[in-house]
Amino acid sequence: MNRTPKKATMPRILRLLAAGGLALALGACSVDEVLEVTDPDIVNPRDLQSAAGAAAAFAGGIGDFSFAIIGDAGGTEGQILVGGSMSDELMNSETFPTRQEYENRSIDERNGTLTAVFRNLQRARVSLESAAGLLQQYAPTPERRVGEALALAGYTYVFFGESYCSGVPFSSLEAGLGTPKSTTEIFDLAIARFDSALVYLTATDSATVARANLARVGKARAQLNLGQFAAAAATVTGVPLTFQYRTTHTVTTGRQQNGVHVFNWISERFSVADRDGSAGTGLDFRSANDPRVQVVRDPTDGVGFDAVTPQWNSLKYPTRTTPVPIADGLEAKLIIAEALLQAGNAGAWLDTLNYIRANGPVAGLGPLADPGTARGREDLMFRERAFWLFLTGHRLGDLRRLMRQYGRTEDEVFPTGVSPKGVTYGDDVNLPVPFEERNNTNYTGACSTTTP
Repeated sequence: MNRTPKKATMPRILRLLAAGGLALALGACSVDEVLEVTDPDIVNPRDLQSAAGAAAAFAGGIGDFSFAIIGDAGGTEGQILVGGSMSDELMNSETFPTRQEYENRSIDERNGTLTAVFRNLQRARVSLESAAGLLQQYAPTPERRVGEALALAGYTYVFFGESYCSGVPFSSLEAGLGTPKSTTEIFDLAIARFDSALVYLTATDSATVARANLARVGKARAQLNLGQFAAAAATVTGVPLTFQYRTTHTVTTGRQQNGVHVFNWISERFSVADRDGSAGTGLDFRSANDPRVQVVRDPTDGVGFDAVTPQWNSLKYPTRTTPVPIADGLEAKLIIAEALLQAGNAGAWLDTLNYIRANGPVAGLGPLADPGTARGREDLMFRERAFWLFLTGHRLGDLRRLMRQYGRTEDEVFPTGVSPKGVTYGDDVNLPVPFEERNNTNYTGACSTTTP
């Protein structure tokens, strides 16, 4: 049967290509161009070589980013869920052995679930970098779109550096098969993308300034991972506490939904943890009764998908459409606070933490007292980060930083001993590069998962 598909305007194509978007708090990104295509399900490369095509590629890159970081409606998890489960934020409440592997920190590089998670992050990186190039060539105005694409590409490198072993290769159509990059090199690549983004984010309108703050927070996050504390603080000095850049979600398709909510509330594959590990190393996310980490027990039968594990759901993401913060002013101030601590200015460090508690978006937080020792202050610093940045994809990177930058041992920061399901935790502190990457002749496979 012959059928002539109807022409589609830009909003329809954006929904098909992006399948999930990003928005600044209190206002979504607007689209001015109109895209018309003859087949709404297929986009040929030549169709991207226009202003409308570049805009569609930009929307597609944003959708790929959201999928890679947050996941979808129960099919594939994103970086937030994987990092949360491998750290102490979440515990596994289902039966899939591939997910139990990273929960138990004993991972086979042939893990099919993690292969898909890795591929999604690589796809987001390539999509955003390609979109930035197309926008530069075919739709250079408004410049903030180019800057936004480059900034989000920078975040993909940040997640690679925080979540994966040292030695991730980055291939591209232009450069061919990639060579392994060390953790330091990965964060350097992230900083380069953020610096490139800021070149396009010099205008003073509110939309551009907000995207510039997105790039600044991302750059400072990469600098923090490199131990460049003073430089990181300087990068975000002007970012206001009220700044937010968040994903937006709808129920139109599975990819558009908030995957963190779905995997926690609907499919019940992950449960909020509390003092994870038999040694009690994990933080008391539930029992602290902190208003920043509010939870509720599953009202049906109280257990997760495995019918055994207590199912605790996070009220941070109570619906399929709840936005997820990618960067905000809270993180900027926390970076400044850590730089002050590193500089030996304990008074200003504590004042900064208490300023955030008094003026941040969560009520009911009283002032903190100085623990009085270097280790106690470090513990408090990372506890505040853990509660403010709960389930936003920061915790795994922070545990690795505690080892790499603060001299902590694995069993001092990661859940250890026996898991809630009776399995002894392994020694992995990061995710492996998948086995399929061995098809890359430039990749040696020498990528240690026990090195922070």
